[in-house]
Amino acid sequence: SITFTLTASPPPAAPLDVTATITAAGDWGVTDRTRTVTVTASGTATLTVATADDHTDEADGTITATIAAGSGYTVSATQRAATASVADDDPPPPPPPVHDEPDQAPLAACDGRPTLLISSPQASRHDTAVDFEVSLSCIPAGRPTILLSPLRDGNLSRNIFVHLSADQTSTTVTVAIGTEHQLALVLAWNTGLANHQAQGNVTYTD
Repeated sequence: SITFTLTASPPPAAPLDVTATITAAGDWGVTDRTRTVTVTASGTATLTVATADDHTDEADGTITATIAAGSGYTVSATQRAATASVADDDPPPPPPPVHDEPDQAPLAACDGRPTLLISSPQASRHDTAVDFEVSLSCIPAGRPTILLSPLRDGNLSRNIFVHLSADQTSTTVTVAIGTEHQLALVLAWNTGLANHQAQGNVTYTD
């Protein structure tokens, strides 16, 4: 429960009935919205507002008591209301279970020839090398022969052979970074692939 104190200054010569309204921000079980209390010759009275305990997690809130205008007294312009904070004491519900999900769906066997995919990575001008991810779109029946070549400012450089094992559908190809302004990795020649041209382009971040 919450107890508010009402003070009359000066104290009344006879008991003084004062009306107060109760408002609540939040569901705290407050049902009696209008209360009448008696200020005695001592000059004070207390107003107690009960709250209901529940088992629902909810945001914290407030309960406010406001003195209403009445006969025999004048309501203070600056202290006509008081607000008490109400803290919820119920634990939050447990988080939903987290199910481990695979990073990607397993590849299916190819109906025909696989497509070669080359990533387009980012690199800094201060890096000495950059990694391209080279992968197949599906699991081939045989093992294709793949010949890649770095493309530096539009010019092909030394070829790179990629050999994938029977249970491997992707690999990382590391290419040294030189003084070129544009760097890419292109498919130079292949057997057993559906595409005859694939390219990954480096984006320099600075």
